[in-house]
Amino acid sequence: MDKNKNIKLLEQYFDGTITKQEVMRLLEELKNDEFEKEWMLDQWNQTPEMMNKGAQKQILDKIKAEIVPARTFKWKQWLSVAAVVLLVFTTSLSAFLLYESQSNKTAGDMTVTVEKGQKVALTLPDKSRVWVNSGSTMTYGSRFNSKERIIQLNGEAYFEVAKNKNAPFIVQSQGFSVEALGTAFDVKAYPDENQISTVLMEGKVVVGDGLNTINLSPNQRVTYNRDTKNMQKSDVADGLMYADWRYNKLTFNAETFEDIASVLERNYNVKFVFEAQSLKNYRYSGTIGNTSLESLLQIFAMTSPITYHMKDSVIYMNENKKLMPYYKKVLK
Repeated sequence: MDKNKNIKLLEQYFDGTITKQEVMRLLEELKNDEFEKEWMLDQWNQTPEMMNKGAQKQILDKIKAEIVPARTFKWKQWLSVAAVVLLVFTTSLSAFLLYESQSNKTAGDMTVTVEKGQKVALTLPDKSRVWVNSGSTMTYGSRFNSKERIIQLNGEAYFEVAKNKNAPFIVQSQGFSVEALGTAFDVKAYPDENQISTVLMEGKVVVGDGLNTINLSPNQRVTYNRDTKNMQKSDVADGLMYADWRYNKLTFNAETFEDIASVLERNYNVKFVFEAQSLKNYRYSGTIGNTSLESLLQIFAMTSPITYHMKDSVIYMNENKKLMPYYKKVLK
């Protein structure tokens, strides 16, 4: 299939006029590295003419120079300049096909599994919208959208729930549940983390573990400790900040480097090794836009006494002993 037909298929997908057979054909083409480059170059060539041609060439040359062999990092570098997020687009196509292949079944569960380094956006049978984060699994049964709307979640997802007063929308995860009628909220419940959290953006929800429940209003957050069964409610400045991951943004609020490393491992499909255990307790706050892992690590190295080196997909973290004395003076 030639380049122009491929680009036309992409346009049909975004317009909502693509058929299931064409989606399958497009998925095959997206596996071809040359197609990625051709499509990106086509998007680049459509940039406004008012941009200086010399500047266009310099930026495009920089993009080409930064492409590396590892597929994961190549995607991240393309994403930082692309007009359309191809990674999310590709996984959305996959979710579309998965849903189409099982939507006619009357029995069994529907499971959406998102690998590390990817994200999926999809629409449920009741017209609710869901964004599923990296390293997550979401399951709902065949009775969904009749008299009950129950979802099992391991990982993180953001929900925009379609209203239906006769069928409460319930997200369950490891003994913890969130119930809503029509609202928007984020649930983070990774099985390898001790804490489950829910942040409400719109509407009202009831959260609990079967023994205790808490009502949430917009811009409120609940954290639940799976070991102690303790729940704590707090106000947040902007609830939507906790769902920034949908747009490839990372937001940290006085979080430890150990917790941040877990987030980065899922988002970039890498592994962190702390050669200096003290680094795990460093805390960071702020929002970082869509960027490569290398750039992100450089930001940490510039703002903290840390050093790192990478081998394959493993990042080894250690203290920067030369900077440590200056860092301690600043903290005093």
